[in-house]
Amino acid sequence: MSIKYDNKRSDITFCTMLFKMPQQNDLNSLKHMQRKFEEFYLPSLKTLINTFKKVALWCDKETAEFIKKENLEKYVDMRVMDFSALPHYTERDEMLKILHGMRGNVGYLFHHKTPEQWVDYLILIGAKPSVFDWAAQTNKFKSKYFMWIDAGSFHPMYAGFWAQWDGKILAKPERVRITISPTLGKTRPHFVPNFIYRLYKKLQGPISPATSQTLVKQNLLDIAMINADYDVPACSFMADTEWVHKFYVWFEQVRNIMKKHGLVSTEQAVFQAMMKFDTINMFEVSYIHGYTGVYAGVAKECADCVI
Repeated sequence: MSIKYDNKRSDITFCTMLFKMPQQNDLNSLKHMQRKFEEFYLPSLKTLINTFKKVALWCDKETAEFIKKENLEKYVDMRVMDFSALPHYTERDEMLKILHGMRGNVGYLFHHKTPEQWVDYLILIGAKPSVFDWAAQTNKFKSKYFMWIDAGSFHPMYAGFWAQWDGKILAKPERVRITISPTLGKTRPHFVPNFIYRLYKKLQGPISPATSQTLVKQNLLDIAMINADYDVPACSFMADTEWVHKFYVWFEQVRNIMKKHGLVSTEQAVFQAMMKFDTINMFEVSYIHGYTGVYAGVAKECADCVI
């Protein structure tokens, strides 16, 4: 899969990570398609690195060996580690206990899978802001901006995501650029526990409040997702250097608030909560319809954002 990109834009470091899951078959079964490490992720990562040239990467030894074999090292600021060294791995047993406690009410999160199948995936995707923060601190390429791109984003099955993109990244965010896609209450149920609702009412952010359907359901306490009238496609977001660390700190604070109240979830749900509680005007939000064009949505100039 070939992606056009205007390399004249030299002030961005593209951040990602790639690890072979401890139970690789679980990742294949969790997703709606087969995402095999060798066939799906490694070729996609190769395209990503060849396209953007300035990439900050956390990865395992197998990925690092692949990058060296393909002579891509000069384009990559690479941190090699075992999966067990990811930031939240030490919380694995605690997360499993919470996930089992949530199992009766969660619905969407598990898709009939078990907490044991989900927990390592949640540890993986929960590390995105940590990689983002590390990339800005090391800043090998002396960049002004950092943009997250999932390692699997360049598989041919995602060609439609890139079809609307002209190869240019015009956005120069002053804060954190992120896309949201309206759910219109139709795509899946989202519920909000009482503590989230009360906190949101006190710290009302820029995004509209929960749907009336959710307010009726607010007595459900142990549920997986934060209610929102939007989804956050977390495969892409972008930030000015000055905001990367604040974004990471805020993510960890909100994630810990959720965990304290018996909630462990995907990074999209944490991003939703971050937006609802946003009192420092951290986000520049770009609306998209569906996930097609999500990368183009982030790349558009800031005039298209909701500030």
